[in-house]
Amino acid sequence: MKKINIAFIWHFHQPNYQQKPDCDFLLPWVRLHASKDYLDMLKKIDAYKNLKLNFNFSPILLESLYEYSNGAKDLHLRLLLKDENKLSEEDKIYILNNYFDLNYKNMVLKRSYYTELYNRRANAFKLNVEMFSLQEYFDIMANFTLLWIDESFREDYPELNELFLKEKNYTFEDRKKIYNIQQDIIRRILSEYKKYQDENKIEISISPCFHPILPLLIDLKNNEVKNFENLPDDFIGKNDAQEQIGLAIEKYEKFFDRKPRGMWLSEQCVSMETIKILQENGFLWTVLDEGILSKTTGKEFIRDFEGNLENPFALNVNYKLREKNSLNILFADSFFANLLNFGYGSYDSKLAANDLYEKIKTIQSKLQSSPKDNHIITIAMDGENCWETYQNDGNDFLNTLYGLIDDDETINTVLVSDFLETESDKSEYIENIKSGSWINRNFDLWIGEPTKNVAWLYLASVKKDFENYKNQKLQNIDYLKNKDEILNKIKKAYREILICEGSDWYWWYGEPNESKSDYIFDFLFRSHLMNVYEFLGIEIPEYLNMPLSVVTTRPLRNPISKISPSLVCDKEDKLKEWENAGYIFIPDGPTSNISRLVKNIHFGYDKDFLYFRFELNKNSMKMFMENIENQIAIYFINEYSSSFSSIRLVNKNENNVYPILKNQFSHELRFVFDSKYISRIFLNKASGFNLWNQISAKKSSIAYKDVIELKVAFEDLELPKEINRQLSFCILDVTNELINEVYPQDVLINVLNNANY
Repeated sequence: MKKINIAFIWHFHQPNYQQKPDCDFLLPWVRLHASKDYLDMLKKIDAYKNLKLNFNFSPILLESLYEYSNGAKDLHLRLLLKDENKLSEEDKIYILNNYFDLNYKNMVLKRSYYTELYNRRANAFKLNVEMFSLQEYFDIMANFTLLWIDESFREDYPELNELFLKEKNYTFEDRKKIYNIQQDIIRRILSEYKKYQDENKIEISISPCFHPILPLLIDLKNNEVKNFENLPDDFIGKNDAQEQIGLAIEKYEKFFDRKPRGMWLSEQCVSMETIKILQENGFLWTVLDEGILSKTTGKEFIRDFEGNLENPFALNVNYKLREKNSLNILFADSFFANLLNFGYGSYDSKLAANDLYEKIKTIQSKLQSSPKDNHIITIAMDGENCWETYQNDGNDFLNTLYGLIDDDETINTVLVSDFLETESDKSEYIENIKSGSWINRNFDLWIGEPTKNVAWLYLASVKKDFENYKNQKLQNIDYLKNKDEILNKIKKAYREILICEGSDWYWWYGEPNESKSDYIFDFLFRSHLMNVYEFLGIEIPEYLNMPLSVVTTRPLRNPISKISPSLVCDKEDKLKEWENAGYIFIPDGPTSNISRLVKNIHFGYDKDFLYFRFELNKNSMKMFMENIENQIAIYFINEYSSSFSSIRLVNKNENNVYPILKNQFSHELRFVFDSKYISRIFLNKASGFNLWNQISAKKSSIAYKDVIELKVAFEDLELPKEINRQLSFCILDVTNELINEVYPQDVLINVLNNANY
């Protein structure tokens, strides 16, 4: 059998969490992922005789790891290391809000005592610092930190095993030991990666220094930006793009004592100008998403219902542009990356690994008739954030997968540069590269949304003030006695501007992304802009004190008038029967084409029925995967009901339980569907004591063609016909009995609060 090559490229990135270079980190994620993922992902190589892996680091992450290895602290860590009997009320509130931020199923449940503490916190309707004793607060912090240290390190640190077994009554000395072990793991990371690279077991690539979206720096108003409102007219960032690349090369040489050969563009965002900059800086290769190849060639990759490519040839080769000194471009298989990021975590790890292996073998089989001798499957993805969703932090999955591949003599894992040394002259050629990213082939996650655009406006305004100051000072710099001082000020201030060009700020601003720490990202972004003025010694503009982040609800349109649609389920009917319906807005998110089942929801009612129309995301992987039970649930509160029960499902994101899910409901309606078929309606009634009984939905009905349309009889919901009836509801995607999405997320929808309507 003709051999197949696989390039695993694991991407590591965390943003800048420091307000200033000498400040504590405001968020702990560099430290926590460092003790759970970075070194552990590398050391897996030791168990396999032929395994070779590729890793990518953003330079700001390398710098942060260096800072931590030299004693830098974060706010979480300061509390962990506080002396006994010295926790203030503010400290306790911080612990209650921040020390339960981890996966419930795969992390919390590993420790019974911490699970008890976690559940006590989760079930509390209001924060009360008296809900835990002082010792319990220290135990919360100790257990949380231990859960972020990979269990494989117990072999390296005998004391760690003792600390894991303890579970409660952690002393100050215990907490210091936990930190000392964690710091020692961090200290090993950079030296171990350099050692493995020098031994040619791995290749390390780099990203632009502060993780900016280079195509936007080069041309802020390019063709991929849909909304130019509030965007600056005179933003010039091409020199900054060059600087971000140059600094990245410097950081790489500092830590790994050689020049980088590969560049992972931030968020795999690309344009022709970006490619030219990489070529000018001597890079051998970059990796992009398969969607960019489709967009460039105009040819989509067709897959069967199991996700297998009908013709894998075009995706499993390396490319070049038809020009001198063109760098090599690999296109990553996005289906594989999506499976690992968003699919396999819900499955038995060993079965998932075998499934991926079989999919690799299917590609290999289809390439046997190819005229080329060497093909490469590129699996390039985030290497740190998905493993919490897997059993045993992904160790079972990766060890099974690596073992299957390592034992297969017809599969080679390769270092990208080694592969290209022999295959570069045998590349396929493309005429150009279309602009876009790995998400929806555009830049919508970083620009075009109103709040994101205001952030770009802030940056442009500060950048203009900086340029004016710099140009004025540099005109006479040779005649100034304090020349070195001024140049140092300019250098420090310019670094702050480069930091503010990082992708993460714009990712979290506005719709659709949100995190528990949006306000911290907003504070950090504005702080770095303020630092520009502070470092230059000039007055800070007042507008920088105004937060961009505001708490907003999902846009929701209530019904304009009554509707009585006929449930034709025709996507092309232009919504004529639904034009006066209410509308639940569902923004496009970074994984909307992968995991989200529903694109749009309309609702309305007449005197006898409540109507719903669900436009489905037919691109969702869930629609085609076996062992996935796609299910929508609608929870109702009929205030005339005599009994109410809680939702009886597990929340997929244990750290983001929406307040409306804490309500008790009177009725539950569900239906199951796939890409072709739909079940009947299942209607349940609360019977008290958080129990549910199935009842008949005699007059309700459901239909499915291009969309799903549903009519629910008020009579089936036991709603009396009196005037001023009250009924409210929310809609859940409960695929595989997990709460995946909630619509809306903030308040229940009340549809019958006006009886004359």
